[in-house]
Amino acid sequence: MNIRAIPGVAVYLLSGQCIKDDIDVDVDRYLKWAVNAPSTKARRLAFCLVRKKEFRSVFAYRIRHHKFLSKIINIFTPRIKTIEIGNGGIGPGLYISHYNCVIFCKEAGKNLRVGPGVVIGRNGTEFPIIGNNVFVAANSVVIGDIKIGNNVIIGAGSVVTKDLPDNGVYFGNPAKLYKPLLTDSIYMEQIM
Repeated sequence: MNIRAIPGVAVYLLSGQCIKDDIDVDVDRYLKWAVNAPSTKARRLAFCLVRKKEFRSVFAYRIRHHKFLSKIINIFTPRIKTIEIGNGGIGPGLYISHYNCVIFCKEAGKNLRVGPGVVIGRNGTEFPIIGNNVFVAANSVVIGDIKIGNNVIIGAGSVVTKDLPDNGVYFGNPAKLYKPLLTDSIYMEQIM
C-alpha cells in the first residue's frame, strides 16, 4: 500500500458503516474497467486515492464531516480544486470522469456519472433533484428546481431547465427526448 493513502484508509476505517458503504460503491465504479485492480477493500481504496485524481474529490465529499482529518488527507492525496461537490446528499456510485465540474444538487440517487465541464446547480434558490443511474455528458448544464428521472442520459452540451422523465436519452438546448431507453438497455450497462 502506498504510504500517501494511509491517512485516507484510516479515516475510511473510522467512518460509520453508511459512509463506508458509499465509498465502497464509489471505488467499485472507479475500478470497473481497471485491469489488475487490487482485491481487498483497503488496497482498492488506496489505489483509487493515489491513482485516480477525480476520485479524491469524491472521497473528500464523502468524508466532509471529518473536518480536521479531511485537511490532513488533502495534504497526502490532494483533491482537484476544479471539481466542486456540495449541498445535498449524493447516493453511492458517484463517478466524475474529468477534472472540471460543479455538482450542487438538492439530492442525487445512486450511480451519478458526470462528464467534464458539467455544471449542476441552482437557479435562484432551488437546486435540481437527480434520480438513479443518470449520466450527464460533457459541457452540459442542469440548473434550477427540476427533477431528472431514473435511467437518464443527458447528451453533451445540453441545457436542462425543465423536468426530464425516466428512461430516456435527452440532448439539445433546451434538452429534448431523443429516444426512449429501456432499463435493461445495453447503453446503460456500457455507459454506467
